[in-house]
Amino acid sequence: KNRNPLRVPGTCDWFVSHEHFQTWNESNSSGMLWVSADPGCGKSVLVRHLIDSVVQSSDSRTVCYFFFKDDFPDQKNLISALCCILRQIFIQKPILLSDEILKKFNTGGETFNTSFSDLWQTFIHIAEDENAGEIVCLLDAIDECENQSGQGRSELLKALCTLYGAKRSFNLKFLLTSRPYAEIHRGLRPIQIPGLPVIHLSGEDENEVKKISQEINIYIYARVQDIGNRLQLTQIECNLLLQELMRVPNRTYLWVYLTLDLIEKSISVNKMMITEATSSIPTTVDEAYERILSKSFNTIQAKKVLQIIVAAVRPLTLQEMSFALSLNENHQSYDDLGLLPDDRLRDDLRNVCGLCVVIVDSRVYLLHQTVKEFLINRNIIQSHENGHDNHKWKNSLLPQESHRVLAEICIRHLLAELTMISDSPPWHTWCNIFLDYSAKNWAAHFLESPTETQFMMTETILKICDVDSSCYKAWFNVYWTTTATHFPQGFTTLMVASYFGLSFAVRRLLEVEDIELDALDHTYRRLLLSASMKGHEEVVSLLLKTNRADIEAKDVNGKTPLIIAVSERHPAIVKLLLKAGANLNTQTADGETALIQACWWGHKVIVNMLLEAGANHNIQTADGETALIRAISRGHEAIEMILLKAGAKSRDQMVRQSG
Repeated sequence: KNRNPLRVPGTCDWFVSHEHFQTWNESNSSGMLWVSADPGCGKSVLVRHLIDSVVQSSDSRTVCYFFFKDDFPDQKNLISALCCILRQIFIQKPILLSDEILKKFNTGGETFNTSFSDLWQTFIHIAEDENAGEIVCLLDAIDECENQSGQGRSELLKALCTLYGAKRSFNLKFLLTSRPYAEIHRGLRPIQIPGLPVIHLSGEDENEVKKISQEINIYIYARVQDIGNRLQLTQIECNLLLQELMRVPNRTYLWVYLTLDLIEKSISVNKMMITEATSSIPTTVDEAYERILSKSFNTIQAKKVLQIIVAAVRPLTLQEMSFALSLNENHQSYDDLGLLPDDRLRDDLRNVCGLCVVIVDSRVYLLHQTVKEFLINRNIIQSHENGHDNHKWKNSLLPQESHRVLAEICIRHLLAELTMISDSPPWHTWCNIFLDYSAKNWAAHFLESPTETQFMMTETILKICDVDSSCYKAWFNVYWTTTATHFPQGFTTLMVASYFGLSFAVRRLLEVEDIELDALDHTYRRLLLSASMKGHEEVVSLLLKTNRADIEAKDVNGKTPLIIAVSERHPAIVKLLLKAGANLNTQTADGETALIQACWWGHKVIVNMLLEAGANHNIQTADGETALIRAISRGHEAIEMILLKAGAKSRDQMVRQSG
């Protein structure tokens, strides 16, 4: 929340005083308000203002919120958002954390905690509790919520349509903000009809645009007055500055913020300089970004900083960023690095990247989602050897190249062995600032790097994965803390490479004569099981081609590679295993089959694949559940219809048949 700036007095009033908002806010029954507006119009600032000053928690009202941000995985993940909301509710009203809910979290484990269906049902169950009172959820920027294969944002929109498509006795309110995307509009269309408690307040409508524009003008006046006071401008000079700013049509808060910073840096205290500085004001946000970055005194450093930020899986601290920028292949100790103090690095980042980069709570972020959209080029594949002559910043960062930069930093750090690691936590001391990030994320960045980079670094990767090396022992201990499972015993180098999907390293190791393919780890998992679990298609293919990997090997829970691939929702792996002849009807210790697992998760593609391959849909688990019963219990109506069409028997039919 606090990544977003505070409002300027006089702004956000158009919304707070709006009839639609007041109706939603004051209602004693459930309802949803969707606010859409273009980028840079102040949606996130508005939501922060509502949380801080308008829609506040009380004895009868519980307010929770989540700000979706596309820059880091946890911040754009729907499951993370729902877990965050549940946590806020339980903190404010512990009485709602019942023994039944605790049991679900404890017994369901990772399966429950990563299931939107389970978490959403728990959320609705809480709202129905007589002690819940009014629950208000504010979700900012749902357009930045990831949406892959119909999961994520689409699931949220469907759930909201179900929630508000029928009368409810409890008081559960949602306020959503987003860009005016047609896909979101279509997703909410079923409940945008008269009589339902759903309101769409469109910030792009002409009347609302006028109100927003008036408040942007208030913001301009306030900022110009502030600049005038700092630079001791006369009223005539301030008026001239205002006049030039007002000439530009379609002004947004973001444009004003960027443009005034550019002007402030380029003017001296006289009328002529103000005229000169305002003679070529950027007319778009993209133009402002281009001009800000073109003023960098070190474009190479600026590009590296921006590549690190856009590729990072979480925001780096100032110390981590200092480490990442300082490390090179010649460093032998931390004393050699010459890390900058936080204050100096803060100034350096501002000098090389301008307003495009901001520091919040000692962590480094991009100013706005539009910075990322401006920088990233998702269409053109280029070599990282391109130079910086005639640098144009728009679409200048290739995702694969950004990941390569961060992968090389992480790998260089781990191989340098600058750290001293004890055998037990805590591993993090003052001297291994970047170890946590490098250990946990090097492989992810490496796999997102260009294919030629992965090939060229095969020998380096084999060194990192060598289970007998001190390097491996240093980083793997730290990495494994992310898995919430017992530390593995018996891992081989080939197991490590397979687990992380390092296909070139796996290929090289498989060339070694008599290499062990059926070694077991602590969960009795062989290579193929681990690779199938992690969804590494190329590694699974390589292992299957050897004809030596046991396709029916079971882990400690009786799961085969096929069942694991299904439970982890990896359709490409399922396809490979089916083609290789995996047994469709093998059961786990609990009687689960691959089809029953697919029905649990509601994965239509995998269900169809298994049925087409001949999976038995009437096999029962130890609890007597069939695939159909599982689909019905999970509320997967589409899966239910597929199974019935395939001839699956209901529980009553099976009872009659057995009787």
